[in-house]
Amino acid sequence: MKTKIILIAGFAAMLLIPRELQAQLKLGVHAGMNLETQAELGTLWNNCEIYPGFLLGGFLEIGAGKHISLQTELNYQKKGEKVNSSIEGAEATTKREFNYLSVPVLIRENIHNAGLGEKWDLTFFAGPYAGYLVSAKSKMSVGDETSNQDIEDQVEKSDFGAIFGGGVKYKLLNGNAISAELRYEMGLAKVDKQDPDIRNKGIGLTIGYSF
Repeated sequence: MKTKIILIAGFAAMLLIPRELQAQLKLGVHAGMNLETQAELGTLWNNCEIYPGFLLGGFLEIGAGKHISLQTELNYQKKGEKVNSSIEGAEATTKREFNYLSVPVLIRENIHNAGLGEKWDLTFFAGPYAGYLVSAKSKMSVGDETSNQDIEDQVEKSDFGAIFGGGVKYKLLNGNAISAELRYEMGLAKVDKQDPDIRNKGIGLTIGYSF
């Protein structure tokens, strides 16, 4: 319900923005697949198995110059980790799934006609993000037996960190555009209440459409 109210308020505010400023605004949607893990602060990755996650959301890009823009997003993301171990000689797999609502604020550099043709742009971006935990679950498989557990009370409700990345944008005839981006998210907030060294880390590929 709160998410619907935020989206409706955002679109209502767009109607009140002067036309001159609207020309510098781009709304869009994007989705992607992430490769996630959880690791200590200061490390990009660890020895855990890769956990498949995803991103789904929308964004607002505001032009701030010929090559610079500011982009804010509202995303639903699945993050987590996968750990293989052995319990009394039996192979065991533990998967921890964390679902977040996240809001990045990114500064973007858009390089037009960068040797790819007039319709192609190169983009580079960086900025902080803040996230709120929606749900957290743990699934353990030992042999043929599987157990599930809600672990929301064991983990932190908030997350924040930094995003770095780049990509390409293809401009369509009607002023819309299709984009593909590779981004790395480096968590700076602790995730587990019992292990203060664990942070969210992930790399992902997103496909977007702006209008």
